[in-house]
Amino acid sequence: MSIFTICSAAIITAVMALMLRRYSPHSAMLLSIAAGSLIILSLLRDMSSALSGVQSVLSAGGVDTGDVAILLKVMGICFITEFTCDCVTEAGLISLSTNISFAGKILVLLTALPLFQNILDVITELGS
Repeated sequence: MSIFTICSAAIITAVMALMLRRYSPHSAMLLSIAAGSLIILSLLRDMSSALSGVQSVLSAGGVDTGDVAILLKVMGICFITEFTCDCVTEAGLISLSTNISFAGKILVLLTALPLFQNILDVITELGS
C-alpha cells in the first residue's frame, strides 16, 4: 500500500469522523479505530515479504536470527502500544492510555532481557 493511499484513506476517514461526531461521537470513534486497524492490517500483509528478505540477508551474513526476532518483537510491541494509546486517548481515557504505555514499556524490557544477557556475555568474554 502506498503512502498516498494511506494518507488519502486517513483524510477521508477524518472528515467522515468529524461530520459523524456531531450526531454520534461513539460511532465516530469506532470509525477512526476501524480505519486505523485496516491501514495497519494492510501494511502487515506487505511487511511479510520484506521480513523474509531481511531474514535471508541476515542469515547469509551470519547474524543470529534469534536476536533479530527479539528486536522485531520489541518493534511490534511498540507499534501496537502506540496505536492503542492513541485510540484510547482519543476516547478521552488518558489515565488508561498512560497505563497502557507503561505496560508496553515493561513488556519491551522483559522481551529485550535476552539481548542484555548476550551483551553481558560478550563483555565477560572480552574481560577474560
